[in-house]
Amino acid sequence: LTGSFVPDLIVSMSNQMWLHLQTDESVGSIGFKVNYKEIEKESCGDPGTPLYGIREGDGFSNRDVLRFECQFGFELIGEKSIICQENNQWSANIPICIFPCLSNFTAPMGTVLSPDYPEGYGNNLNCIWTIISDPGSRIHLSFNDFDLESQFDFLAIKDGDSPDSPIIGTFTGAEVPSHLTSNGHILRLEFQADHSMSGRGFNITYNTFGHNECPDPGVPINARRFGDNFQLGSSISVICEEGFIKTQGTETITCMLMDGKVMWSGPIPKCGAPCGGHFSSPSGVILSPGWPGYYKDSLNCEWVIEAEPGHSIKITFERFQTELNYDVLEVHDGPNLLSPLLGSYNGTQVPQFLFSSSNFMYLLFTTDNSRSNNGFKIHYESVTVNTYSCLDPGIPVHGRRYGHDFSIGSTVSFSCDPGYRLSHEEPLLCEKNHWWSHPLPTCDALCGGDVRGPSGTILSPGYPDLYPNSLNCTWTVDVTHGKG
Repeated sequence: LTGSFVPDLIVSMSNQMWLHLQTDESVGSIGFKVNYKEIEKESCGDPGTPLYGIREGDGFSNRDVLRFECQFGFELIGEKSIICQENNQWSANIPICIFPCLSNFTAPMGTVLSPDYPEGYGNNLNCIWTIISDPGSRIHLSFNDFDLESQFDFLAIKDGDSPDSPIIGTFTGAEVPSHLTSNGHILRLEFQADHSMSGRGFNITYNTFGHNECPDPGVPINARRFGDNFQLGSSISVICEEGFIKTQGTETITCMLMDGKVMWSGPIPKCGAPCGGHFSSPSGVILSPGWPGYYKDSLNCEWVIEAEPGHSIKITFERFQTELNYDVLEVHDGPNLLSPLLGSYNGTQVPQFLFSSSNFMYLLFTTDNSRSNNGFKIHYESVTVNTYSCLDPGIPVHGRRYGHDFSIGSTVSFSCDPGYRLSHEEPLLCEKNHWWSHPLPTCDALCGGDVRGPSGTILSPGYPDLYPNSLNCTWTVDVTHGKG
């Protein structure tokens, strides 16, 4: 196996399986995560159910047959039925269910998806969808997700049913468009993709409404909405979730008559994670810009956290994933960039906690102009430091801690789960300055080894970061005798 294509399942003929990873000296990649599970002999294992699909049959033994069909509105690509063969392999991969490239919609509400969403829509497409509502009504589109190859793949939305109908909007790239509303009772969506790269695609929901009401604005991402009446004269309010600020619109919008049309008084509010800020509340959340999606290129974001005098600041990393070696978060023990550096982090390896020695902490996030990632979600809180102890050092991911005494002079040690190795084995000592003698160690995936037990996980070294070059790793999976 190489590249990105893998079969749905691989089943052994005995109770042992051997895996070997070999890499060259050039470009690395994200690697792999393999889940294994002990199954009965003469079984092919559960192949799963297609996204947007339905499966008939629940037997996975030799000669058992599974049949598949798709949910309404989707087309099945692949085999409608598969059989478990004598070699413990299914006769084919499970099929996929894709959204058709040409279709008419007459239901009062529904969803329009790009073909094979969200796996990528492919090349050389020319798709047309028509949404038809009752005469006298209008149609509202809400964009839930949007990711096309910028400048080369386009979605055009027209106010009518013919190719010559007026264009309401043309969209490309990865920025999610605003909501759209038709003037009449028909909308035409035209999607064109060229011969090269593709994106994730799009997910659009629509609903129809009468002429004396405004369209349902939906609930903005990362926000809460108050108000469910969309009739003329009614209002709704939107409040952003913790860590987000309003990036479009006002807190309240009203359904009103303007220029002979019933419409909202302003754009539907949007909430986004800011690039920097000054925080002085006792606790809160710091998010990378674009969260929970990918952050943008060429960022330079600064956050300052300020606690009450006599307090320290504790930050906890809930999620962290940036481009390895290039997109970096620096954490400083003080109010600015000149303050002592607590740590510089990229990839996925971060401590569970970090603490300031004063009532200020400074964070700087810089990104280059190429690849991006999910970013981070960090919780902060104001804490008081015990005069005679260190703060809780945390526990490594995939690891264990031995020792619960954090007083000055005491030590704690760590171990890792099977398949992982401790980055450094020296115990942590709580020193007189209330700091631990070393950062919290990490548990790193091993390059090869013997794996035992009825189920488990095998990771390429460094996963989900890039694996190193020039590897030669071998794993042997051993389950109960008589199983596969």
